[in-house]
Amino acid sequence: MSTVIDCAIIGAGPAGMEAAISASALGVQVVLIDSAPKPGGQYFKQTPDAFRVERNDSKPGKADVIFKQLAQAGVTVYQNTLVWGIFESPIPGMWHLTLKGPDAPLRLDARTIILATGAYDSSIPFPGWDLPGVITAGAALTLVKNQHVIPGKKILLSGTGPLQLAAAAYLHEGGADVVGVLESEQRLVTRGIRYLPAVWGQWARMKEGAGYIRSLMSGKIPYKVGWTVVEAQGEDRVREAVIARLGRDGKTIAGSKQTVAVDTIVVGFSLTPSTEFSRLLDCEMTYLKGRGGYVPRRNEQLETSVPGIYAAGDCACIGGAGMSMIEGRIAGAAVANKIGKISDTALQEQIRKDQVLRSREEKFAQMLGDLFSPTDDLYRLAGEDTIICRCEQITLKEVREAISFGAQSVGDVKSLTRSGMGNCQGRTCASIIAHILANETGRSVADSRYNSVRPPIHPIPMRVIEEYDLLTENDPMQTAGQHE
Repeated sequence: MSTVIDCAIIGAGPAGMEAAISASALGVQVVLIDSAPKPGGQYFKQTPDAFRVERNDSKPGKADVIFKQLAQAGVTVYQNTLVWGIFESPIPGMWHLTLKGPDAPLRLDARTIILATGAYDSSIPFPGWDLPGVITAGAALTLVKNQHVIPGKKILLSGTGPLQLAAAAYLHEGGADVVGVLESEQRLVTRGIRYLPAVWGQWARMKEGAGYIRSLMSGKIPYKVGWTVVEAQGEDRVREAVIARLGRDGKTIAGSKQTVAVDTIVVGFSLTPSTEFSRLLDCEMTYLKGRGGYVPRRNEQLETSVPGIYAAGDCACIGGAGMSMIEGRIAGAAVANKIGKISDTALQEQIRKDQVLRSREEKFAQMLGDLFSPTDDLYRLAGEDTIICRCEQITLKEVREAISFGAQSVGDVKSLTRSGMGNCQGRTCASIIAHILANETGRSVADSRYNSVRPPIHPIPMRVIEEYDLLTENDPMQTAGQHE
């Protein structure tokens, strides 16, 4: 028989853990599902058991508190588990989730779902970006902070935003030769002045940022504002990086190119919300450039346009760990209210209590989004032979040919070229192709839309679907109407 619960939470990062703790404390039966071996997400990422290190740098103070609270909350947690599909349940008023995990059931039915799937690094293609030795800032931080592995010896960082400073500081302190940090936003100081009020009260963040700056200064690491990597050179791996200065129009300045000897390039151009489940469930989406792109519309209770489906944290709007934890608490209380565990008055009191902190986090996130969103012209760095979809090896030339044939959306390009049909299912290339469409056609990025989503959300072995089908056939309470 299928497991029936009050709430399924997908993602055990800051938002998901806080939502689970909040909802469980209010009497909600919660199942928390995550694909990683341990809870924590990217912000509170825990060191894998396979690694033996003297300490764990993933915010030990905050992490210890929330991990203890989660352990005491009575929440059922499935780790190393993928949710590969969500369907309307044959049980009225329920949602049907299909799972793959060592300890998880093949399926469960939930009255409500909280999406807390977080975000992932955004990428911008340039010639050579697919060479070994080019990695994202998130990957670099995971290696050096959580596994104490230095990804290279001579490292150059290029991108935009404070994550670059954090990665550079950790790499330097870990023993790497960081040859420079390139910040593509060329008017950082002049544009940043008007956002000073948003910094007020963010003392912990300011202290953390000052520490990163001191680390760079102690290593005499150059920090170049208005510069970016335009090409990675090498045959078997990265050997050199070609960098260039950007003008106020966002385009590279003629004659400014320089070549730097490196073996690793770390690139970080903000984050992209993980919206696969929102799109699978046909939630109404909106485009917010400074907050990651397409995100689900939500009401005050963080419920999407689809009743019973909530979204919290970076999967719904890039806002950072602090914002994610606040939204997790609100979503947990909203679910408790939805299923009758608390009154409308109690829910509004919870929202009101969190509103001051949430507003402060919102202002700070808006500042970061406005200051550090990559310019559209950075998506013009790719050459005709540059790979755009790495899974299917689709080049810029092929994408442009699809546009010349009449492609007007990311889905159209996918149909004509197979871009987005590989293992990552468009998580990397979809936003890139949306920007290419905008640059080539003159339309907005929002008009280009993302790929449609169908299960399985993640690549899974066929035997998993076969086992699920067999279970469904032998269970008279289930119907066959869950497959397209």
